[in-house]
Amino acid sequence: MKKISIITPTNNSQKTISQTIESVIKQSYQLFEHIIVDNCSTDNTIVMAEKLYANYNKEEKLKIISEPDAGIADAFNKGIKTSDGEIVGILNADDYYYDNSVLQKVANSFMDNTIWFSHGNIFFEDEVYGSNIRPPLLCPITKALPFNHPTMFFMRKIYENYGFYDQLYKYAMDFEFICRLEKKVPNYREKGKYIDGEPLVYMRAGGASWENEINSLVEVKRALIKYDFWD
Repeated sequence: MKKISIITPTNNSQKTISQTIESVIKQSYQLFEHIIVDNCSTDNTIVMAEKLYANYNKEEKLKIISEPDAGIADAFNKGIKTSDGEIVGILNADDYYYDNSVLQKVANSFMDNTIWFSHGNIFFEDEVYGSNIRPPLLCPITKALPFNHPTMFFMRKIYENYGFYDQLYKYAMDFEFICRLEKKVPNYREKGKYIDGEPLVYMRAGGASWENEINSLVEVKRALIKYDFWD
């Protein structure tokens, strides 16, 4: 059995953090740690997190890093470097796991020791344009991000071997990371496991990359050029 480390960056996230945390605490697979990387919230984010874990008598599963950060990529990296699980997943503070079986499915996918990462479908909530279940595109990196990054779980050694998230990217750090794998390990997709069926993550529309769409697209282009994928 492999331990799963879940990283949640927060910044004044009291409106959504309870649902995020409860979706973790109630997982049937309990070999996990939850690392909250908080950018000095001035609301009740941290108090609520600590109280929830105490209410479920699972305080030992919670780690909190509360200090200024240099952006989302920096928060991701702090959490990963603090983690001690063999598997790492990132769960944003306004997302939550779709049901209580997600971590068990993830753990099962890594029973094959040749697997580097697993991923699956998301339930995307969009009150403006409509909600839907989105499978991964599995397209060429030149078209779009092939995977639903909120559903991706990596073996921690992949970050250690190929580098962490690039802090020069404020919105498209996930895209840059996948570009890096595409460049350095041409067959890396064969080392991924798609968890078909029910979505893994319930994701709300919005977030930094959505609110800064133009800046995000500029960074996507920069990553494609950096790795010679821009035509």
